[in-house]
Amino acid sequence: MSPMEKLDEYERKRDFGKTAEPAPKRRRKKKGAPRFVVQEHSARRLHWDLRLEHEGVAASWAIPNGIPETPEENRKAVHTEDHPLEYLEWEGEIPKGSYGAGTMKIWDAGTYELEKWEPGKVMVEFHGERLQGRYALFRAGKAEKDWMIHRIDPPARERDPFPENVVPMLARLSELPSDDGKWAVEVKWDGIRAIAYCKPGRVELQTRNLNDVTVQYPEVRRITRALGSHEAVLDGELVAFDENGKPSFERLQQRTHNTDPNVVRRRMESHPVVYVVFDLLYLDGEDLCCEPYSRRRELLEGLDLNGESWQTPGHSGGHAKELLAASKEQGLEGVMLKRVDSTYAPGKRTGAWLKVKNVSRQEFVIGGWTAGEGRRKSSVGALLVGYFTEDGGKPVLRYGGKVGTGFTESELAALTARLAPLEQKENPFGAGPKTPKGAHFVEPCLVAEVEFRELTKEGVVRHGAYKGLREDKSATDVGLERPVAAEAASITAGATKRPRNKAAVTVEGHELELSNLDKVLYPQTGFTKGELIDWYARIGEVLLPHLRGRPLTLKRYPEGVEGKHFYEKRCPKHRPDWVKTASIYSDRHKGEIDYCVVEDTATLVWLANLADIEMHTSLSRCAEMERPTAMVFDLDPGAPADILDCAQVAVWLHGMFEQLGLSCYPKTSGSKGMQLYVPLNSDVTYAETKPFAKAVAETLEQRFGDRVVSQMSKAKRPGKVLIDWSQNDRHKTTVCVYSLRAKERPTVSTPLEWDEVEAALESGKADQLAFDHAAVLERIEEKGDLFAPLLSEEQQLPQI
Repeated sequence: MSPMEKLDEYERKRDFGKTAEPAPKRRRKKKGAPRFVVQEHSARRLHWDLRLEHEGVAASWAIPNGIPETPEENRKAVHTEDHPLEYLEWEGEIPKGSYGAGTMKIWDAGTYELEKWEPGKVMVEFHGERLQGRYALFRAGKAEKDWMIHRIDPPARERDPFPENVVPMLARLSELPSDDGKWAVEVKWDGIRAIAYCKPGRVELQTRNLNDVTVQYPEVRRITRALGSHEAVLDGELVAFDENGKPSFERLQQRTHNTDPNVVRRRMESHPVVYVVFDLLYLDGEDLCCEPYSRRRELLEGLDLNGESWQTPGHSGGHAKELLAASKEQGLEGVMLKRVDSTYAPGKRTGAWLKVKNVSRQEFVIGGWTAGEGRRKSSVGALLVGYFTEDGGKPVLRYGGKVGTGFTESELAALTARLAPLEQKENPFGAGPKTPKGAHFVEPCLVAEVEFRELTKEGVVRHGAYKGLREDKSATDVGLERPVAAEAASITAGATKRPRNKAAVTVEGHELELSNLDKVLYPQTGFTKGELIDWYARIGEVLLPHLRGRPLTLKRYPEGVEGKHFYEKRCPKHRPDWVKTASIYSDRHKGEIDYCVVEDTATLVWLANLADIEMHTSLSRCAEMERPTAMVFDLDPGAPADILDCAQVAVWLHGMFEQLGLSCYPKTSGSKGMQLYVPLNSDVTYAETKPFAKAVAETLEQRFGDRVVSQMSKAKRPGKVLIDWSQNDRHKTTVCVYSLRAKERPTVSTPLEWDEVEAALESGKADQLAFDHAAVLERIEEKGDLFAPLLSEEQQLPQI
């Protein structure tokens, strides 16, 4: 068949009086290697047309999802009619109403080497600017048009795998930093967070809780046309704007619950959304999460994603105070601050991203409702809301007040319908103030956005107004947010990156070099060395008073809690010159040992960088090693006894000390037991505390011999609690209050209230006496330092 005959179908489908596409004409074959072209064809659906010069025509395939980059993925290729050779150089507009109407652009062009051309298989090697490598096209269906395209050789540059199920990076509620020079400032959008997974011709939108919402926002799908052949993963928010151009979470509510195509189509017209893109996590085979924000942002802006239903808003370097004021004047929620040198940490609040709000607003879990009055007697009058806190290492829903305004009639009807099937008899609130009488309780699985005037010290909302439901957040992820100073949010977020996985920070005027911040120290939870450093820096305000002036024994875990560890009494020789030390005589070593003494946050950060997970201190201060500031009873359960048995022994000890007129304070060991401290801060010496503690332990053993043992003998310990009185010795150390422990998860030696100890005994729930790092920060926010009396309360030991 001649080339002109092969073009009959091409000619039949086109009116060359209307379209500018080249009409067939006879021409001589050009000398040289055969040519190819890939054209990006923005027609009814975006696709790519591959054309190969062969036997006087351009053999053609339409490839809906672009040319595959790796051998791991085959892609559909639809064999279409042959085109004239002039089409290899043509690009332009095909008018509406014509076959293939849309825009045709040359994506790449070049020559190819032919390896095989058979009726059902073509093998070639491309030599283009963008397209290079060996490919095969082959029949893959019953119809003649059904083909596939496959890459045979690996790409020249190794590609990072395309990400899946990325949980967005989170921001901490904060105040403005004192110095915003290293921060980028963006508008805080009042929308729903969404990650967009974009491949040629395809997009998937996932919310923060990994729900696929692509079908609910069809207007965003056309972002693939703006991206063309790029493979990208974007982070942004789905935002609905009101008539004044301001983000409106209330308007967005009309889009969040609907999946019916007809309803979605109508709402798309009446309540359109815009995908506001502010970060780029992956681009064309390169994972960008480890790149600094500045580079990610530069690459994002290079994509020029600005269309009717998507936009990339600008950002400012610094000027946070002015932009926050401007956002308030415009009635916006607030601003976001992002460290320009920060990497992207999926699912984490590292402190590298901060949110500063103009209004008090956050998510709460709906745990019940009270009926309205008058016409609203049979429907919701006010929502009972709460948030999750940790109690004993497990989440508990804390009651956070009533929300009784902000509803429209239609929203009330919809809420009543949503809550009806969730009704339950059991009160889901396990902590906080009492709930109102006549409350209807529900399964706590719905999340509401609430604006409020005030949040009391007890964490109760006052004058709360309902803004809508959050379908993008799981109830169990909702905790109480209180703003913290930007400087306290994260030490490591502000670190300056250095070669060989190192970083530099300045703490209290001292420059420190940190290393391996991403190293996981707790494999069961993913808790990293960077998080260890940040945690000790944040807890320092309450921890440092209990460390100052005392010799410290380090317990280091350089390979994490599942690796080898070692104790270190002698302060490391490579310590900075500003780290304080104290020389203390050691009977065992027959000489003096220079112990580390922690006086400031900078030293805490330095120790955490050494993977000193546990802090073990003396009961004495360096200046008076013979005088303990407290007496301690270490309660250690022998299996099958557990921490509840320790709690019972602690209560008995508490009763004994009350009779003696002594105050005592309990804490968890952070491991399996408890410790009881009796503050002294007097002239009492170990010569008095050690025999006193021994006598107390033996007295309790005589009274409760089936539950208590005062001797270390292993044979006597099973099923009993050892009261270890021997810790009252100048040569011994105990784990410091607020020290992390090297367990499966980052638990903390946590001070307790006696009411908590008795409540755990009454409920029989051991987990009420276990707290991890996050729970302890919340406890300090709520209760302060329960161990503060140990620092100043003076007591003398009575005669027994």
